[in-house]
Amino acid sequence: MNVLKRALLDRKLKKALAARKCRLDCGSRGLRNGIELTLEEGVKLHDVKLFGQRLSIGAHTDIMSGAELHEVSEIGRYCSIAAGTVIGHSRQSHPLGWLSTHSKLFALRAARTPEAAGYYVSAPTTLGHDVWIGRDAMIMDGISIGTGAVVGAQSLVNKDVPPYAIVAGTPARVIRYRFDPDTIARLLASQWWQVAPEALAELPMEQPEALLQALTTAPLEPLQPRRIKLHSAPWRIEAV
Repeated sequence: MNVLKRALLDRKLKKALAARKCRLDCGSRGLRNGIELTLEEGVKLHDVKLFGQRLSIGAHTDIMSGAELHEVSEIGRYCSIAAGTVIGHSRQSHPLGWLSTHSKLFALRAARTPEAAGYYVSAPTTLGHDVWIGRDAMIMDGISIGTGAVVGAQSLVNKDVPPYAIVAGTPARVIRYRFDPDTIARLLASQWWQVAPEALAELPMEQPEALLQALTTAPLEPLQPRRIKLHSAPWRIEAV
């Protein structure tokens, strides 16, 4: 794509994103490998590297610069992902049982034999809603991070994280849970992330028990975010 076409595409992309209150600092150059990216309203992707094929990100999620999204298919609403995090990193990118662990030799061999190419198969990682991931954490492929979970800075996550668990370390382990089991079950059942942020702000968020009562007694404005879907091969922008 020449410079003029790139500039026109980025201008169109920026306008479409602004209409959904979204941010995508990498612009069209950061959308490669035929990726299909779906963003709900209010998503902010700072200088983030995208490597996957299909990714959906929920409303008001914020991902800071330096983050890498590899084999990840879904990130929920209200997630906070710090700088330098790596999500969906393949466990098989450097085969330990081969002659060499180097990716160049692996790619050459995989191009010649279907059996070798089949070695490099990754399962997608998924994140629920309201997940907070600390700086420089690494989450491997095929992992499920539950709603409300917290991952400590510089942690290595190689197994699923339950909802509302706080995990840290290498490998990461559960330090504690944010709430007691009954409160966790009620929070998950409430599906509070379906409520508009302005409506949530009127509730006592600092008191989960009072918040849960309010969610069950008062009709609240639902979150109905507009979406934008981006296709990079061929380039297409859809307002959903």
